[in-house]
Amino acid sequence: MRSPPALLIAAAGLAAGALVIALLPSRALFSVPDARVDPAKSAAGERWACPMMDFIGTQPGNCPVCGMQMTRVTAGELAREQQRRMGVQLATVTEGPASVTVRAYGAADYDHRYTSVVIPRVAGRIVKRYMATYGCCENLAAGAPVVDLYSPEAFTAQGELAAAVKLGDEPTIRALTERFARWNLSAIAAAILGGEPPRDIVTIHTPFAGQVLLRDFEKVNESLELGREVMADTPLLRLVDPDRLTLVVHVPEGRARFLREGQRVVLESDDHGPLPELEATVARLGQEIDPEIRSREVRIYISGARSVLQPGSLVAAQIKGVLASDFRPADPQDPDTWGKFVLIPKTAVLSTGVRNVAWRVAERQRDGRVRFELAPLALGPRLENESGNDMYVVRAGLKPGDEVATQGVFLIDSQAQLAGTSSLRFPVGAVAPAAAHQH
Repeated sequence: MRSPPALLIAAAGLAAGALVIALLPSRALFSVPDARVDPAKSAAGERWACPMMDFIGTQPGNCPVCGMQMTRVTAGELAREQQRRMGVQLATVTEGPASVTVRAYGAADYDHRYTSVVIPRVAGRIVKRYMATYGCCENLAAGAPVVDLYSPEAFTAQGELAAAVKLGDEPTIRALTERFARWNLSAIAAAILGGEPPRDIVTIHTPFAGQVLLRDFEKVNESLELGREVMADTPLLRLVDPDRLTLVVHVPEGRARFLREGQRVVLESDDHGPLPELEATVARLGQEIDPEIRSREVRIYISGARSVLQPGSLVAAQIKGVLASDFRPADPQDPDTWGKFVLIPKTAVLSTGVRNVAWRVAERQRDGRVRFELAPLALGPRLENESGNDMYVVRAGLKPGDEVATQGVFLIDSQAQLAGTSSLRFPVGAVAPAAAHQH
Protein backbone atom coordinates (compact mmCIF):
# COMPACT_ATOMS: atom_id res chain seq x y z
CA MET A 1 0.00 0.00 0.00
CA ARG A 2 1.39 3.40 -0.96
CA SER A 3 2.06 5.98 1.84
CA PRO A 4 0.32 9.38 1.46
CA PRO A 5 2.45 12.07 -0.17
CA ALA A 6 4.45 14.36 2.18
CA LEU A 7 2.68 17.40 0.81
CA LEU A 8 -0.70 16.07 1.90
CA ILE A 9 0.62 15.30 5.37
CA ALA A 10 1.98 18.88 5.78
CA ALA A 11 -1.29 20.43 4.60
CA ALA A 12 -3.29 18.32 7.05
CA GLY A 13 -1.00 19.36 9.90
CA LEU A 14 -1.39 23.06 9.13
CA ALA A 15 -5.17 22.76 8.99
CA ALA A 16 -5.31 20.97 12.33
CA GLY A 17 -3.07 23.59 13.96
CA ALA A 18 -5.19 26.47 12.65
CA LEU A 19 -8.32 24.80 14.01
CA VAL A 20 -6.78 24.40 17.48
CA ILE A 21 -5.64 28.08 17.58
CA ALA A 22 -9.06 29.29 16.49
CA LEU A 23 -10.80 27.32 19.28
CA LEU A 24 -8.46 28.59 22.08
CA PRO A 25 -9.41 31.84 24.01
CA SER A 26 -7.19 34.86 23.31
CA ARG A 27 -6.03 35.12 26.93
CA ALA A 28 -4.40 31.71 26.59
CA LEU A 29 -2.09 33.07 23.91
CA PHE A 30 -1.45 36.75 24.77
CA SER A 31 -1.28 38.69 28.01
CA VAL A 32 -2.56 42.21 27.47
CA PRO A 33 -1.54 44.50 30.33
CA ASP A 34 -4.07 46.85 31.85
CA ALA A 35 -3.15 50.37 30.72
CA ARG A 36 -5.67 52.07 32.90
CA VAL A 37 -4.24 54.45 35.51
CA ASP A 38 -5.01 53.90 39.16
CA PRO A 39 -6.12 57.38 40.32
CA ALA A 40 -4.75 56.93 43.82
CA LYS A 41 -1.33 55.86 42.63
CA SER A 42 -1.32 58.45 39.84
CA ALA A 43 -1.88 61.18 42.40
CA ALA A 44 0.99 59.85 44.49
CA GLY A 45 3.28 59.92 41.46
CA GLU A 46 4.04 56.17 41.64
CA ARG A 47 4.72 54.02 38.58
CA TRP A 48 6.39 50.67 37.92
CA ALA A 49 9.02 50.61 35.20
CA CYS A 50 10.79 47.77 33.45
CA PRO A 51 14.58 48.17 33.77
CA MET A 52 15.04 46.58 30.34
CA MET A 53 12.14 47.60 28.11
CA ASP A 54 10.31 50.91 27.63
CA PHE A 55 7.26 49.66 29.51
CA ILE A 56 5.74 51.66 32.38
CA GLY A 57 2.81 50.29 34.31
CA THR A 58 0.68 51.14 37.33
CA GLN A 59 1.00 47.79 39.18
CA PRO A 60 4.02 45.91 40.59
CA GLY A 61 5.06 42.58 39.15
CA ASN A 62 6.91 41.25 36.16
CA CYS A 63 7.22 43.10 32.88
CA PRO A 64 4.69 41.61 30.44
CA VAL A 65 7.14 42.18 27.59
CA CYS A 66 10.36 40.61 28.83
CA GLY A 67 9.39 39.12 32.20
CA MET A 68 11.87 41.09 34.35
CA GLN A 69 10.87 42.33 37.78
CA MET A 70 9.64 45.95 37.53
CA THR A 71 10.93 48.62 39.93
CA ARG A 72 8.98 51.39 41.57
CA VAL A 73 9.38 54.96 40.32
CA THR A 74 8.21 57.70 42.72
CA ALA A 75 8.30 61.26 41.40
CA GLY A 76 10.59 63.68 43.20
CA GLU A 77 11.70 61.29 45.97
CA LEU A 78 15.37 60.41 46.07
CA ALA A 79 17.31 58.30 48.53
CA ARG A 80 20.77 59.37 49.59
CA GLU A 81 22.42 56.88 47.22
CA GLN A 82 20.20 58.03 44.34
CA GLN A 83 21.21 61.62 44.99
CA ARG A 84 24.86 60.64 44.88
CA ARG A 85 24.51 58.70 41.64
CA MET A 86 22.51 61.45 39.96
CA GLY A 87 24.97 64.12 41.13
CA VAL A 88 22.21 66.18 42.73
CA GLN A 89 23.38 69.50 44.18
CA LEU A 90 21.28 72.07 46.02
CA ALA A 91 21.39 75.83 46.44
CA THR A 92 19.52 78.20 48.72
CA VAL A 93 17.32 80.87 47.16
CA THR A 94 18.64 84.29 48.19
CA GLU A 95 17.42 87.88 48.22
CA GLY A 96 19.42 90.88 47.06
CA PRO A 97 19.84 93.68 44.53
CA ALA A 98 19.46 93.06 40.81
CA SER A 99 22.81 94.37 39.62
CA VAL A 100 24.83 93.67 36.49
CA THR A 101 27.97 94.91 34.80
CA VAL A 102 27.11 95.85 31.24
CA ARG A 103 30.06 95.36 28.91
CA ALA A 104 30.20 96.93 25.47
CA TYR A 105 32.83 97.77 22.86
CA GLY A 106 33.20 100.49 20.26
CA ALA A 107 35.53 102.92 18.50
CA ALA A 108 36.10 106.42 19.87
CA ASP A 109 35.28 109.43 17.73
CA TYR A 110 35.39 113.20 18.14
CA ASP A 111 32.67 114.77 20.23
CA HIS A 112 31.12 116.90 17.52
CA ARG A 113 29.23 118.99 20.04
CA TYR A 114 32.50 120.92 20.29
CA THR A 115 33.14 121.24 16.55
CA SER A 116 33.73 124.78 15.28
CA VAL A 117 33.82 126.04 11.69
CA VAL A 118 36.08 128.90 10.62
CA ILE A 119 34.52 131.12 7.92
CA PRO A 120 35.88 134.40 6.52
CA ARG A 121 32.62 136.45 6.92
CA VAL A 122 33.87 138.65 4.11
CA ALA A 123 34.31 137.76 0.44
CA GLY A 124 37.70 137.83 -1.26
CA ARG A 125 40.38 135.97 -3.19
CA ILE A 126 42.97 133.80 -1.42
CA VAL A 127 46.49 135.21 -1.80
CA LYS A 128 48.24 133.38 1.05
CA ARG A 129 47.74 130.25 3.14
CA TYR A 130 49.18 129.80 6.64
CA MET A 131 50.44 126.60 8.28
CA ALA A 132 46.99 125.84 9.70
CA THR A 133 45.79 124.97 6.20
CA TYR A 134 48.68 122.65 5.32
CA GLY A 135 49.42 120.32 8.22
CA CYS A 136 46.98 117.57 9.12
CA CYS A 137 45.60 117.61 12.65
CA GLU A 138 47.25 120.95 13.38
CA ASN A 139 46.47 122.32 16.83
CA LEU A 140 45.50 125.99 16.61
CA ALA A 141 45.23 128.61 19.33
CA ALA A 142 42.45 131.17 19.21
CA GLY A 143 43.56 134.06 16.95
CA ALA A 144 45.90 131.94 14.77
CA PRO A 145 46.05 133.16 11.11
CA VAL A 146 44.41 130.99 8.46
CA VAL A 147 44.50 132.81 5.08
CA ASP A 148 45.09 136.25 3.59
CA LEU A 149 42.34 137.56 1.32
CA TYR A 150 42.37 140.26 -1.31
CA SER A 151 39.00 141.77 -0.42
CA PRO A 152 37.64 144.79 -2.34
CA GLU A 153 34.69 144.80 0.06
CA ALA A 154 36.90 145.17 3.11
CA PHE A 155 39.11 147.74 1.33
CA THR A 156 36.04 149.87 0.47
CA ALA A 157 34.78 149.71 4.07
CA GLN A 158 38.19 150.86 5.33
CA GLY A 159 38.06 153.85 3.01
CA GLU A 160 34.58 154.75 4.24
CA LEU A 161 35.75 154.48 7.83
CA ALA A 162 38.80 156.70 7.15
CA ALA A 163 36.56 159.34 5.53
CA ALA A 164 34.11 159.25 8.45
CA VAL A 165 37.01 159.75 10.86
CA LYS A 166 38.15 162.85 8.94
CA LEU A 167 34.59 164.25 8.95
CA GLY A 168 34.02 163.36 12.58
CA ASP A 169 30.81 161.48 11.63
CA GLU A 170 30.28 159.51 14.83
CA PRO A 171 27.16 157.54 13.71
CA THR A 172 28.96 156.35 10.56
CA ILE A 173 32.11 155.52 12.52
CA ARG A 174 30.09 153.48 15.00
CA ALA A 175 28.20 151.63 12.24
CA LEU A 176 31.38 150.80 10.31
CA THR A 177 33.21 149.73 13.47
CA GLU A 178 30.37 147.29 14.25
CA ARG A 179 30.56 145.94 10.70
CA PHE A 180 34.29 145.18 11.10
CA ALA A 181 33.50 143.46 14.43
CA ARG A 182 30.98 141.20 12.68
CA TRP A 183 33.68 140.35 10.15
CA ASN A 184 36.10 139.51 13.01
CA LEU A 185 38.32 142.31 11.65
CA SER A 186 38.21 144.64 14.64
CA ALA A 187 42.00 144.97 14.52
CA ILE A 188 41.78 146.53 11.05
CA ALA A 189 39.14 149.01 12.22
CA ALA A 190 41.36 149.94 15.16
CA ALA A 191 44.28 150.53 12.78
CA ILE A 192 42.17 152.88 10.61
CA LEU A 193 40.98 154.74 13.71
CA GLY A 194 44.66 155.06 14.66
CA GLY A 195 45.47 156.77 11.39
CA GLU A 196 46.85 153.91 9.31
CA PRO A 197 45.93 153.84 5.61
CA PRO A 198 43.48 151.23 4.22
CA ARG A 199 44.84 147.85 3.07
CA ASP A 200 43.39 145.67 0.32
CA ILE A 201 44.77 142.49 1.97
CA VAL A 202 43.11 141.23 5.15
CA THR A 203 44.13 138.28 7.33
CA ILE A 204 41.43 135.85 8.46
CA HIS A 205 42.08 134.48 11.96
CA THR A 206 40.37 131.61 13.74
CA PRO A 207 38.28 132.84 16.68
CA PHE A 208 38.41 129.33 18.20
CA ALA A 209 41.07 127.03 19.55
CA GLY A 210 41.10 123.40 18.45
CA GLN A 211 42.52 120.69 16.23
CA VAL A 212 42.01 120.76 12.48
CA LEU A 213 39.82 117.83 11.50
CA LEU A 214 41.87 115.34 9.47
CA ARG A 215 39.01 113.91 7.41
CA ASP A 216 38.26 117.34 5.92
CA PHE A 217 41.73 117.90 4.46
CA GLU A 218 41.03 116.82 0.91
CA LYS A 219 38.20 119.32 0.75
CA VAL A 220 40.36 121.95 2.49
CA ASN A 221 43.21 121.62 0.02
CA GLU A 222 40.81 121.92 -2.86
CA SER A 223 38.81 124.89 -1.54
CA LEU A 224 41.82 126.87 -0.31
CA GLU A 225 43.90 126.89 -3.46
CA LEU A 226 45.73 130.15 -4.05
CA GLY A 227 43.75 132.45 -6.30
CA ARG A 228 40.42 130.82 -5.47
CA GLU A 229 37.63 133.21 -4.64
CA VAL A 230 35.66 132.52 -1.47
CA MET A 231 32.33 133.85 -0.36
CA ALA A 232 31.54 135.25 3.05
CA ASP A 233 29.96 131.96 4.21
CA THR A 234 32.57 129.56 2.76
CA PRO A 235 33.89 127.11 5.41
CA LEU A 236 37.67 127.32 5.62
CA LEU A 237 38.52 124.91 8.44
CA ARG A 238 36.68 122.61 10.85
CA LEU A 239 38.13 122.48 14.37
CA VAL A 240 37.46 119.87 17.04
CA ASP A 241 38.41 119.52 20.71
CA PRO A 242 40.83 116.54 20.92
CA ASP A 243 40.28 116.34 24.67
CA ARG A 244 36.63 115.34 24.25
CA LEU A 245 35.60 112.13 22.53
CA THR A 246 32.42 110.15 21.98
CA LEU A 247 32.01 106.39 22.22
CA VAL A 248 28.96 104.82 20.56
CA VAL A 249 28.20 101.24 21.62
CA HIS A 250 25.27 98.87 21.18
CA VAL A 251 23.95 97.16 24.30
CA PRO A 252 21.83 93.98 24.04
CA GLU A 253 18.13 94.50 24.60
CA GLY A 254 18.08 92.57 27.88
CA ARG A 255 20.87 94.70 29.38
CA ALA A 256 19.61 98.08 28.17
CA ARG A 257 16.95 98.11 30.90
CA PHE A 258 19.70 98.62 33.51
CA LEU A 259 21.03 101.86 32.02
CA ARG A 260 20.07 105.47 32.47
CA GLU A 261 21.59 108.76 31.44
CA GLY A 262 24.32 110.14 33.70
CA GLN A 263 25.71 106.76 34.82
CA ARG A 264 29.47 106.56 35.27
CA VAL A 265 31.37 104.42 32.76
CA VAL A 266 34.71 102.67 33.37
CA LEU A 267 36.87 102.52 30.24
CA GLU A 268 39.69 100.24 29.11
CA SER A 269 41.76 100.01 25.94
CA ASP A 270 44.03 97.31 24.53
CA ASP A 271 47.18 99.45 24.57
CA HIS A 272 46.68 101.37 27.84
CA GLY A 273 44.63 98.92 29.89
CA PRO A 274 42.24 100.38 32.50
CA LEU A 275 41.70 104.14 32.17
CA PRO A 276 40.42 105.32 35.56
CA GLU A 277 41.69 108.86 34.92
CA LEU A 278 39.13 109.45 32.18
CA GLU A 279 35.73 110.86 33.00
CA ALA A 280 33.02 109.06 31.03
CA THR A 281 29.24 109.05 31.46
CA VAL A 282 26.23 107.67 29.63
CA ALA A 283 25.04 110.70 27.70
CA ARG A 284 22.19 109.40 25.61
CA LEU A 285 20.17 106.21 25.27
CA GLY A 286 18.60 105.27 21.98
CA GLN A 287 14.83 105.53 22.02
CA GLU A 288 14.29 102.36 19.99
CA ILE A 289 15.62 98.82 19.66
CA ASP A 290 17.47 97.91 16.48
CA PRO A 291 15.31 95.05 15.15
CA GLU A 292 18.18 93.42 13.26
CA ILE A 293 20.67 93.02 16.10
CA ARG A 294 18.22 93.43 19.04
CA SER A 295 20.29 96.12 20.71
CA ARG A 296 20.02 99.70 21.90
CA GLU A 297 22.45 102.46 20.97
CA VAL A 298 24.27 104.08 23.89
CA ARG A 299 26.32 107.26 23.46
CA ILE A 300 29.12 107.86 25.98
CA TYR A 301 30.94 111.19 26.35
CA ILE A 302 34.61 111.09 27.39
CA SER A 303 36.64 113.96 28.91
CA GLY A 304 40.41 114.18 29.40
CA ALA A 305 41.27 111.90 26.48
CA ARG A 306 43.95 114.01 24.72
CA SER A 307 47.01 112.05 25.87
CA VAL A 308 45.39 108.61 26.19
CA LEU A 309 42.93 107.94 23.38
CA GLN A 310 42.68 108.99 19.77
CA PRO A 311 39.68 108.96 17.45
CA GLY A 312 39.42 105.44 16.09
CA SER A 313 40.81 103.78 19.25
CA LEU A 314 39.00 100.58 20.26
CA VAL A 315 37.56 101.02 23.74
CA ALA A 316 35.87 98.63 26.15
CA ALA A 317 33.19 100.17 28.38
CA GLN A 318 31.91 98.74 31.67
CA ILE A 319 28.73 100.17 33.15
CA LYS A 320 27.32 99.05 36.49
CA GLY A 321 23.53 98.90 36.43
CA VAL A 322 21.06 98.27 39.26
CA LEU A 323 17.28 97.97 39.22
CA ALA A 324 14.87 99.73 41.55
CA SER A 325 11.93 97.85 43.09
CA ASP A 326 9.75 98.83 40.09
CA PHE A 327 12.31 97.31 37.67
CA ARG A 328 13.41 100.74 36.48
CA PRO A 329 17.10 101.75 36.49
CA ALA A 330 18.30 102.90 39.92
CA ASP A 331 21.29 105.05 40.86
CA PRO A 332 24.28 102.67 41.15
CA GLN A 333 25.92 105.10 43.60
CA ASP A 334 22.93 105.23 45.97
CA PRO A 335 22.05 101.85 47.60
CA ASP A 336 18.89 103.37 49.08
CA THR A 337 17.37 103.39 45.58
CA TRP A 338 18.09 99.69 44.93
CA GLY A 339 15.31 97.12 45.00
CA LYS A 340 15.48 93.70 46.68
CA PHE A 341 14.61 90.67 44.60
CA VAL A 342 14.43 86.89 44.97
CA LEU A 343 17.46 85.41 43.18
CA ILE A 344 18.01 81.88 41.89
CA PRO A 345 20.98 80.31 40.07
CA LYS A 346 20.42 79.89 36.35
CA THR A 347 21.36 76.20 36.62
CA ALA A 348 18.26 75.60 38.76
CA VAL A 349 15.88 76.71 35.99
CA LEU A 350 14.41 74.38 33.41
CA SER A 351 12.79 76.14 30.50
CA THR A 352 10.85 75.34 27.35
CA GLY A 353 11.21 78.94 26.21
CA VAL A 354 7.67 79.63 27.40
CA ARG A 355 7.37 77.75 30.69
CA ASN A 356 10.00 77.94 33.45
CA VAL A 357 10.20 75.65 36.48
CA ALA A 358 12.52 74.68 39.32
CA TRP A 359 12.56 71.64 41.59
CA ARG A 360 12.27 72.76 45.21
CA VAL A 361 13.02 70.67 48.32
CA ALA A 362 9.66 69.92 49.94
CA GLU A 363 10.72 67.50 52.68
CA ARG A 364 13.81 65.89 54.19
CA GLN A 365 13.70 62.48 55.88
CA ARG A 366 15.94 61.28 58.68
CA ASP A 367 17.28 58.49 56.50
CA GLY A 368 18.58 61.04 53.99
CA ARG A 369 15.74 60.85 51.53
CA VAL A 370 14.72 64.13 49.94
CA ARG A 371 11.37 64.83 48.33
CA PHE A 372 11.21 67.50 45.63
CA GLU A 373 8.21 69.39 44.34
CA LEU A 374 7.76 71.31 41.11
CA ALA A 375 7.78 75.12 41.39
CA PRO A 376 6.51 76.99 38.31
CA LEU A 377 8.39 80.29 37.98
CA ALA A 378 7.74 83.78 36.71
CA LEU A 379 11.21 85.08 35.88
CA GLY A 380 12.65 88.57 35.62
CA PRO A 381 15.95 89.60 33.99
CA ARG A 382 19.05 87.41 33.95
CA LEU A 383 21.99 88.71 36.01
CA GLU A 384 25.66 87.95 36.39
CA ASN A 385 27.25 88.20 39.83
CA GLU A 386 30.82 89.18 40.65
CA SER A 387 31.98 85.56 40.28
CA GLY A 388 30.61 85.35 36.76
CA ASN A 389 27.72 83.05 37.72
CA ASP A 390 24.37 83.66 36.07
CA MET A 391 21.35 84.36 38.25
CA TYR A 392 17.69 84.98 37.56
CA VAL A 393 15.35 87.42 39.25
CA VAL A 394 12.27 85.46 40.35
CA ARG A 395 9.06 87.44 40.21
CA ALA A 396 6.92 84.60 41.62
CA GLY A 397 7.22 80.91 42.51
CA LEU A 398 9.97 80.90 45.17
CA LYS A 399 10.87 82.75 48.35
CA PRO A 400 14.19 83.43 50.10
CA GLY A 401 15.40 80.39 52.05
CA ASP A 402 13.91 77.80 49.71
CA GLU A 403 16.27 75.06 48.54
CA VAL A 404 16.34 74.12 44.87
CA ALA A 405 18.23 71.56 42.85
CA THR A 406 20.97 73.02 40.65
CA GLN A 407 22.55 69.77 39.39
CA GLY A 408 20.63 66.66 38.37
CA VAL A 409 17.57 68.78 37.63
CA PHE A 410 16.85 67.10 34.29
CA LEU A 411 16.96 63.66 35.93
CA ILE A 412 14.49 64.72 38.61
CA ASP A 413 12.18 66.11 35.97
CA SER A 414 12.52 62.97 33.83
CA GLN A 415 11.56 60.86 36.84
CA ALA A 416 8.41 62.95 37.23
CA GLN A 417 7.56 62.42 33.57
CA LEU A 418 7.98 58.64 33.96
CA ALA A 419 5.71 58.70 37.00
CA GLY A 420 3.09 60.73 35.14
CA THR A 421 3.08 63.69 37.55
CA SER A 422 3.60 67.40 36.86
CA SER A 423 6.86 68.19 35.10
CA LEU A 424 8.38 70.77 32.79
CA ARG A 425 6.63 69.48 29.67
CA PHE A 426 3.45 68.27 31.36
CA PRO A 427 2.06 70.91 33.75
CA VAL A 428 -0.87 68.72 34.86
CA GLY A 429 0.89 65.37 34.60
CA ALA A 430 1.53 63.01 31.73
CA VAL A 431 -1.15 60.99 29.99
CA ALA A 432 -1.69 57.35 30.91
CA PRO A 433 1.52 55.37 30.44
CA ALA A 434 1.83 53.42 27.24
CA ALA A 435 0.93 49.76 27.47
CA ALA A 436 3.10 46.92 26.30
CA HIS A 437 3.06 45.90 22.68
CA GLN A 438 -0.53 44.95 21.76
CA HIS A 439 -1.27 41.85 19.67
